[in-house]
Amino acid sequence: MKKIFLMFSLFLSTIAFSQVTPLTINNYTNYTITGRLRAADLTNCVPELYVGNTLSSGNFTISASSSTEYVKYYTANTAAIPVFDYLVRMSNTTPASVLPYNHPNVVAISPTTDWSFYAFDLRDAANNSYDQVELGVTPCAGTYPTNAVGSVSEAEWFYITSGGTVYSYIQIY
Repeated sequence: MKKIFLMFSLFLSTIAFSQVTPLTINNYTNYTITGRLRAADLTNCVPELYVGNTLSSGNFTISASSSTEYVKYYTANTAAIPVFDYLVRMSNTTPASVLPYNHPNVVAISPTTDWSFYAFDLRDAANNSYDQVELGVTPCAGTYPTNAVGSVSEAEWFYITSGGTVYSYIQIY
């Protein structure tokens, strides 16, 4: 009975503390945003998780003039722009695998991972590419800045703390 209680407690604490910060992405432009959105472990950058609403292309797409919020990886299927699977690499020595949003490994890595970068470009209705932008936060985003100015857009990554919770925002204007 003690083992069952312990396992149940660990499971509940994993769910309660999943993912360090919720992420909101606001695309205020008339362009579609297409790129790679990554979350990673906060100390050694692995395990890592790539978001993909079109995983076969390796891209994550936000439509023009739209917004979405991801409170937890494993509830991303309910977001305005739903995510049903991730490309997940659990260690430096294992290959990445496509896992559904509610897979036990996605839940397991949630407490120690957070959003680290979004490398994207803007595309018009004819699929012409503009402003290749790389935004990120330390330690797992290399030298990516937290803001960028392009020829047709500006982008920023920032945090807001409210009620003890830290929220991540990516905004493209």
